[in-house]
Amino acid sequence: MRLSKAAKDVSKFATVALVDVDSEDIQVYIKYYDITLIPSTVFFFNAHHMKMDSGTADHTKWISAFHKRQDFIDVVEAIFRGAVKGKLIVNFPLPPERVPKYQLLYKDV
Repeated sequence: MRLSKAAKDVSKFATVALVDVDSEDIQVYIKYYDITLIPSTVFFFNAHHMKMDSGTADHTKWISAFHKRQDFIDVVEAIFRGAVKGKLIVNFPLPPERVPKYQLLYKDV
């Protein structure tokens, strides 16, 4: 999926920012959100971290690429609608078969 095309579709209610994970400026965030797998997508609304319950152990980020542009748009829209209602965690709007399966490994645990 080309993120630049999807960014145009959600531009009325969201901003998409691509970040270089090797940049020294964001290393504190990389560690805080435990971004070890790329691509990872983290959602924010008015500087508050938004979580998403997709049935996986990690609600803090989406780990994997989105299969379709519409999948990304649906997730961003669900995050936005939940955030406007004051929720800090929203339910994943896509069917479970579109959720990538992975096992989380935590350092020093």
